[in-house]
Amino acid sequence: MSGAGEQTDILSVADVVRERWRVVKKIGGGGFGEIYEVLDQLSQVNVALKVESAQQPKQVLKMEVAVLKKLQGKDHVCRFVGCGRNDRFNYVVMELQVGNYVNYLFL
Repeated sequence: MSGAGEQTDILSVADVVRERWRVVKKIGGGGFGEIYEVLDQLSQVNVALKVESAQQPKQVLKMEVAVLKKLQGKDHVCRFVGCGRNDRFNYVVMELQVGNYVNYLFL
């Protein structure tokens, strides 16, 4: 590996998505996306926001959103809050599972 240049995060602390979700901190990331703890400025509740770059060749978040919506109401499944996209990234917002961030990495 050449180690040439590190990949930068899609979002930064204090960024606001869709004039609603303010980034509190990054809580994880992997090959296809990043997960942030964000404050929902409408409900004043912290939730999780998963993003993937719009320039990423393999877009997987759309499929994850479909699966998450189908599993709503089942035990041990995060509550779906919303989703969307812009020119920089695609995103899904879901219930924050405090202390168990690994759950977001496969959704």
